[in-house]
Amino acid sequence: MQAEEYLIASRAIHIELERLAQRLMELARFRCAEPSNQAFLNLMARQAELLEELTQMHDQVSSRLRNSSRMPLG
Repeated sequence: MQAEEYLIASRAIHIELERLAQRLMELARFRCAEPSNQAFLNLMARQAELLEELTQMHDQVSSRLRNSSRMPLG
């Protein structure tokens, strides 16, 4: 994954995380943010998926940067 691809993908994930947070706040406001609510569980599961995806992307890019910094210059 190139740096530009990473930035685009991570921004899309952050936008979706912001939307999820807004929906979770709405559930909390109406006292529906609890494990008995399937919508709440679905939102939390999606949040976990997105955070895992973001972590994997970050690790991949970080690894590539570390490896490229070990290469001799010219």
